Amino acid sequence: MIIRVDIANLFSFNEQTEFNLFPDKEQNMDHHKRTCNDISFLRLGAIYGANGAGKSNLIKAVNLLVDFVRKGKIFFDAEKLKFKLSTESQQRPSSIAIEFFSGKTVYYYSLTFDNSGVLYEALFESFRDNDIRIFERSYEEKETIIFKKEYDDNENNKLFIKVLREKLIKRDDLLLSFLSKNYADEFKEAEEAYEWLTKTLVVITPESHSANITQELDINSKLKHFAEQFIVSVETGISSLDVETKEIEEEDESLLKILSESKIEENLKFKANKSAELVNRYTGEAVTFVNEGNHLKAKRLITNHKNEKGENIAFSFGLESDGTKRLIGYLPVIYNILNGNHTYLIDEIEKSIHPILIKELISKISEDKKVQGQLIFTTHESCLLDQSILRRDEIWFVQKNKMDGSSQMYSLSDFNVHHTANIENGYLNGRFGAIPFLSNLRDLHWENYE
Repeated sequence: MIIRVDIANLFSFNEQTEFNLFPDKEQNMDHHKRTCNDISFLRLGAIYGANGAGKSNLIKAVNLLVDFVRKGKIFFDAEKLKFKLSTESQQRPSSIAIEFFSGKTVYYYSLTFDNSGVLYEALFESFRDNDIRIFERSYEEKETIIFKKEYDDNENNKLFIKVLREKLIKRDDLLLSFLSKNYADEFKEAEEAYEWLTKTLVVITPESHSANITQELDINSKLKHFAEQFIVSVETGISSLDVETKEIEEEDESLLKILSESKIEENLKFKANKSAELVNRYTGEAVTFVNEGNHLKAKRLITNHKNEKGENIAFSFGLESDGTKRLIGYLPVIYNILNGNHTYLIDEIEKSIHPILIKELISKISEDKKVQGQLIFTTHESCLLDQSILRRDEIWFVQKNKMDGSSQMYSLSDFNVHHTANIENGYLNGRFGAIPFLSNLRDLHWENYE
């Protein structure tokens, strides 16, 4: 689970800004709390703010860090992502750090970078009063790499550290990724941190489609059963879900041509059980291609609807509404939060979904005391501002600084709010900020355009 995120000079964040899920003294919904290394944290987080305030930039910053770690390097022109509304910020590097709980350990991973590459990178095991260094790397006039004391003190390791610093690691490479991929046995902590960042943490943006949902439903019978129960219960008109599978033969010339042009066949050829997806941007139809036993197969998700005779009529997934597609895309999310240890960051969670339905979904996740996963989301949906759904310390706001236009974050727990207060009304009335304030429409002189 995510415990906190620190961002500086990245996107709309100028000075160092922190988002955290540390609980305050509130006793409400105590089952939302988790503890490790004497550090307590929460499993739900909601982020509110006006359009353009910077909510999505928090998600983008975390996703950027995940991309860096997955690729193993800083791979872009860093100057383009610095805070642009300050000349001084152009001279400073960007940084992002994340503290998270994985397995039985709390880690803190920090990265500072600019166009020249990595300036600082570190991985620590976090405790309430003291942190244990796994590795720490910095660059001023030359590269410096140090590990935990017992590793550095071993004479046999000193030559490795020297070669690592001078030959193996380039300025734009990430040490975390390098150690995980090449020296996982010696650096178990780096491997665990890498796995959490690249697999356990999942970021979903408004543009995300139901990536690989077809394959997941096909290979996981428990997920498919859960999905059918859920999708029927919300009355979308769908009576059941099926996966249509076809093995691709040499005579399927048109399909093979598409696969060749998209390089899907080449990418899956030597990757057993790996999958890739093609989506028709006009119809929304998605086809998942899977290499199963060295046979390339095409899979389509079919939604069944009952006709007037009670018979199942098959529909392609592309014919469903945007809201239904979004709900189906959330099925693995809900299932994994209820049954697994995944952490999901979702931008605009309510997109295309009715307010009553999104409120019911978050309420169920909030109430369930067996939930093992974590959900953090941005939203404009004020109906979720309910103290029977979210604790005050789980609600955060983002607002633009009027002086320099930078994004600022603060928690509802910073305000003196009674546990019986209607926080939705307070928010809509501007008590907590982070809402758009519109000028009187008469001031726009719309009559001039009639």
